Amino acid sequence: MPALIIHGGAGRARTVAGQEAIKASLAQIADAAWAMVLDGAQAVEVAIASARLLEDDPLFNAGLGSKLQSDGVARLSAALMDGTRERFSGVINVEGLLNPILLCEHLQTQRDRVLAGEGALARARMLGLAEGDVITEAARANWRAALEGETGTIGAVVCDTRGDIAAATSTGGRGMETIGRVSDSATVAGNFASPSAGVSCTGIGEDIVDGALAARLVAAVDAGQPLAEAASNLENKMRARGWMAGVISLDSGCQWSAIHTTDVMYWTAMDADGLHQFNFRDVP
Repeated sequence: MPALIIHGGAGRARTVAGQEAIKASLAQIADAAWAMVLDGAQAVEVAIASARLLEDDPLFNAGLGSKLQSDGVARLSAALMDGTRERFSGVINVEGLLNPILLCEHLQTQRDRVLAGEGALARARMLGLAEGDVITEAARANWRAALEGETGTIGAVVCDTRGDIAAATSTGGRGMETIGRVSDSATVAGNFASPSAGVSCTGIGEDIVDGALAARLVAAVDAGQPLAEAASNLENKMRARGWMAGVISLDSGCQWSAIHTTDVMYWTAMDADGLHQFNFRDVP
């Protein structure tokens, strides 16, 4: 049987009401993605569709509702990796693009597969991708108060009915960062896949890059470690180094894992046993 796992960021726990809203949204998106999987869609298609739905939901820090950098501008980044073809594409710090994951989809077919800033926006306009204001009033309020926010990044990892794997990740960044700071999400540290496994990361981007977390976990599974063992070893490494991050992953046997060293990571998985979701933290 196939499987999929999605996340809506990692960081500080929100209120119970906030967590309920996130849980409900993730379940709805997972249900829609699962229907695609059972209908025979390819892993990469489902990963893109899942990421797009997450980008469209202002609850999450990606697409609509993205955090603002220190100058009050939202600069979005995303990545897509087709594990079967071992092909990566990415978008870095693009402004005003509602669904950067769709540009990543296009770049899968291009020679230049990672675009940044103005070049990324120019390509998006050439393709006619939807533009708009991704900044919500909540994001503006956080920026005015110089808040980094409570969660960051969305992601999806899918193993389809053929055992093929794809991973997608999208983010508005940490919030209040230096202008032009590059997130891990558009690197192989934050989003990576092979025929053996796929990974999407969330959390503190610099920690994710320091640990090369996504590539490190996939490499361990490629080398023959069971996913559960590889993920447990990685979590121990993260704790020993003080790396604050969350990691979702799947292998070609459609086994999945969700680990984090942050207060919470918001995730939902679907497999033959049904729906699985994160546990609430006890927050008023």
